[in-house]
This record gives sequence, C-alpha cells and structure tokens, in this order.
Amino acid sequence: MNDHQTPPMAEARQGIDESISEASEAPESRTVALLQSAEVNQQIATAKKYPRSVATFRRKAQGLVTLNEAIAKECVYAIPRDGKMIEGPSARFAEVLISTWGNCRAGARVVDEDARFVTAQGVFHDLESNSAITFEVKRRIVDKRGFTYSPDMIGVTANAACSIALRNAVLKGVPKAFWADIFAVARQTVMGDFKTLENRRTDAIQAFQPYGVKPEQVYAVLAVKGIHDITVEHLVQLNGLLNAIKDDGVVPESIFPDLAPQVASSTGGGHAAATAVPATEPVQAQHPAEAKKPGRKKKEAPPAAEAPKLEPIPAEAAAVKAANFAAFGEE
Repeated sequence: MNDHQTPPMAEARQGIDESISEASEAPESRTVALLQSAEVNQQIATAKKYPRSVATFRRKAQGLVTLNEAIAKECVYAIPRDGKMIEGPSARFAEVLISTWGNCRAGARVVDEDARFVTAQGVFHDLESNSAITFEVKRRIVDKRGFTYSPDMIGVTANAACSIALRNAVLKGVPKAFWADIFAVARQTVMGDFKTLENRRTDAIQAFQPYGVKPEQVYAVLAVKGIHDITVEHLVQLNGLLNAIKDDGVVPESIFPDLAPQVASSTGGGHAAATAVPATEPVQAQHPAEAKKPGRKKKEAPPAAEAPKLEPIPAEAAAVKAANFAAFGEE
C-alpha cells in the first residue's frame, strides 16, 4: 500500500519545493524591476525639471573638441572601403556628445554570439524627450581561413563592437543638425595650417610604425607617391585610420596592403633573375663575375662539346695525310 503511495507523495513534495523556489525568486525579480522603473522615472522627472539648453550644449561640445590638437584628433574616424575613404565622427566624439547633451542614458552590451559573429547593442535614451534609440553591430570572430578567434581576441572584438554600437546610437539619438558643424571644427583643428605641415606629415607617418605599417603602405592607401604629396586633407584621413585601429579594433592588415612582393620585384631585379635559374644550372650562371676569371671557362667547359668534331680516320686517308705532311709540311 505504501509502495503505491510513495511516488505521488514524492511528486507533491517536489511541486511544493518548486513553488517555494518560484515564490522566493519572484519577489526578487519584481523588486529589481520596480527599482529600475523608479530610477528611470526619477531621472525623467529631473530632466523635465531641469531641461537642457541647446546653446549651452553646442558651446561646451565645441570647447571640448577644440581644447587641444590631441583631443581633436581623437574625434575623427576613417577607414577605406571599395577604393573610397569613409570618414566620420569617432567613439570619442560620441562620448563628448553624451557628456554635454545631458539628461540622457547610454550604454552597450553583447546580445548574441554564434560561431562566426558577435552582436553588440548600443542604447541611447533621451530622458527629456523620453525617446530611445537602439543600434546593433555585428563583428566577425573568425579569421580569413575560417578559424575561430581565441577567447581573448573574442573579448577584444566584443568590446570594439560595443564601442561602435554605442557610437552609432548616440549619433542617431543626438540630432545631427546640432553637432555637424562642431565635428567640422574638430576636423579643421586636425588639419592645422600649411606652416606646420612638414612636421605633421612626419608625425602622421611615425604614428603607424608601432603597428608595423611602413611609409610605402601609407602612401599606397592615400594614392600618393611620397610624403611631400600628403596634404592637410590626407592628415585628417590618416588620423581617422589611426583611431579606427586603436579604438574600433580594426586590424591594420585590412587597411594597408602588403607591399613586400612589389618592393622585392622593383628593387631586387638581379636577385629575381638569379632565383629563376634552375637548381641544376652551373654556379657560374648565377654569378657571372666568377665566369670572367682566367681559366674558369676552359676548366668547366664540358668535354662532350668537342666530341662531335672527331671522326675516325681511315687507313688510306691517314697515309695521304702523312705524305702531304712530309712533302709540304702540312696536312
């Protein structure tokens, strides 16, 4: 009798335990939701009580991005795509907008990760107008051979995706009409003037050396022949490329072409001809200078080259030649 009643009792006990667990978790989740809702409501009420001033925002933002040249450089982003240089505000510029716009909330997080991509979501919430914008960005976590990145590199890629997603959300949340000319001022600060152009060219080229980028690679991306062809516009683009590598996790190899094969073919013509010689060729074919040494050619000349000229002499012909030699002294 007891054996037949044990399973129902066990099930009842399990159901009671689950109910107790759900009951204990439900108040916690509801408490968190209530706290978050109260926090947002309080921030909205504060924003309504102390509304922003667009004039103050523009004055503060422009003052920050032009505070010095180093800050202005951080505000520009650039990357080559399909033969064109795409340029725009960077994540650092978006941070300036967040701090000066006021009455807003912003953040980013990773929302999905699969075998090939990591997805980040950026959020911008204008508390004063009670409008929110979300922006998602996908970044690949496999290399060109199809191998998955290491866990550390996946973390770095996820952080870069969050930075880009947050930047895009902020630039969409703050109307462009309010910050377009501020970005232009920052860009003009980066350009500088022609008086300091020579030094700025050298500094821009040297800034890429820690990433293994050679000056020839920089010239190729800018489509110029040398450092003296770099203009103030190019300086802005170079600064944007540098920010893309530092802040957005862009791999330098994806921006700058590998010019090693081209350099070898243009500067090492003699070596290229030498390597084209098969391994079975004599040594003097690869080093012509050695063939000019006295006796070198006769010593290494193949004896088979004289063999076709020697033919067996019949007995009668040998007698005629001997007679001619005795009579005339020649064969």
